[in-house]
Amino acid sequence: MSAIKEYDCTNCGGPLRFNPEETNWICDYCFSKFNKEEIDKIYGETKEEGLDEIHEDLDSYHCESCGAELIAEETTAATFCLYCKSPTIIKQRFKGEFQPQYVIPFKITKEQSKEMYKKWIGKKFFAPIEFKKDDEIDKVTGMYAPFWLFDCNAHGATSGRGTKVSTWRSGDYEYTKTKTYRVEREGNIRYEKIPVDGSKKLDDNYMTMIEPYDYNEIEEFSMHYLTGFLAEKYDVNSIECEKIMEQRAKDFVSNRLRSTISGYSSYISTSNNANLNDIKTNYSLMPLYMLVNKFKDKDYVFFINGQTGKIVGDAPIDHKRQVIFFGAVAAVAWIITVLGGALFG
Repeated sequence: MSAIKEYDCTNCGGPLRFNPEETNWICDYCFSKFNKEEIDKIYGETKEEGLDEIHEDLDSYHCESCGAELIAEETTAATFCLYCKSPTIIKQRFKGEFQPQYVIPFKITKEQSKEMYKKWIGKKFFAPIEFKKDDEIDKVTGMYAPFWLFDCNAHGATSGRGTKVSTWRSGDYEYTKTKTYRVEREGNIRYEKIPVDGSKKLDDNYMTMIEPYDYNEIEEFSMHYLTGFLAEKYDVNSIECEKIMEQRAKDFVSNRLRSTISGYSSYISTSNNANLNDIKTNYSLMPLYMLVNKFKDKDYVFFINGQTGKIVGDAPIDHKRQVIFFGAVAAVAWIITVLGGALFG
């Protein structure tokens, strides 16, 4: 059984790719379109089908369309052939513990992501000019990123000191009365699908900033959705990610309880506690577009949430461009001043 999974058009044999705009699969050669039911019928597969083969060298594979020998990084699970562009899924990398339970399909197309990037970088006036070139923008890549989704019950308690201050006047005097209260709040909260990214390559801060994803559109995992996109398998396990989730959940609980405290002139928190239990984990793939630009030997990243279109990223200031710009502004101002003085002097 082949270690590689490809989805080919039944009409012309060309490779199929997932089309986020229409939520179907399209052939770029004969323009045939297939919906989810048709794909399932043609390429029906159980969750474990084709995933039990052991491959001696998981870092290389043959493209079944053109026969090229290609190299994939250890964590790459879906890619495309650099020679014939055929989408390819490395099935072993979805074997056993690496098989996701869920996936959120792309809703944003690559062309839409490129336009979003153009608008975003266009507002960074002093960003390096290289960041704005079409050949760089074309490098925007859609990928499914590995995420752990955690469900848990949380019990939280918070306490602190609140004050109520009132003032009034009587004759020539102004009086102030301050009442101090001990304030306590306690409650149970259920959280579902708290996301933590499972990739060492992806910056945790950016992955938090790119949230939220709309879980109303989450689907049971199927390799069908990966066609035409890159996909990574996790290299940070659920136990490591659980520590990050626990801190996030405890912060959620504290903030939620704090939001119920009102009606005081001031409030100072003195104690916060949260305990989690019944923790459950689901391995999932989330869609995003990314672009990595390099400037002065430093990487600058740009991400788009592939479902919602939310943008996060950073871009450096090209100080050379900044100096040239302000120098030009100063020169124009000087010319206007000199010519204006000559004309009206």
